[in-house]
Amino acid sequence: RSIADKKIAKKIFIYEKSKSTILKITKLKLPCEVTTDFKKIIPNLDLIIFCTPLGEYEKIILKINKYLIPKTIITDVGSSKEKSIELIRQKLKKGISWTSSHPIAGSEVSGPEHGTKNLFLNKWCVLIKEKNTNRKHLDELARFWKKVGSRVVIMDSKKHDTIFSMTSHLPHLIAYNLVKTA
Repeated sequence: RSIADKKIAKKIFIYEKSKSTILKITKLKLPCEVTTDFKKIIPNLDLIIFCTPLGEYEKIILKINKYLIPKTIITDVGSSKEKSIELIRQKLKKGISWTSSHPIAGSEVSGPEHGTKNLFLNKWCVLIKEKNTNRKHLDELARFWKKVGSRVVIMDSKKHDTIFSMTSHLPHLIAYNLVKTA
């Protein structure tokens, strides 16, 4: 919604398998086109964003590999980076670069009916820079996240995973100690 609202892209494509989710997208009249024709669209894409559980990455990468070209920027929005980067290194076609993202946005609910055009406004987005990161793609991706309203910070995958494992466990630790104290 933000991409369309800010006119960042001429066209937005969504690859979706779930018939119920496709129905929701259609019913909400979201500014996108649902597709399954990778051969036709992928060579013409400037940016691909994986917005799917890590368990689906390998299947999708293997489906799109033969259509990818080096100019295409590929990213994801997952919260675990070291594991996903290892999978990407193993499965992504050689000569193609992937720059991981982690927008710190959203809530406990998911699905197209819960999105808003301001989802990323004033929210942090962590970009992952590894030694083999394509600097041009990293810069373009930083500009993209800033255009949708995010504040961008860059770090390596190890630092990212350390920070986010601590912060995701902190509320549980506090709750545990409060119960123990009471």
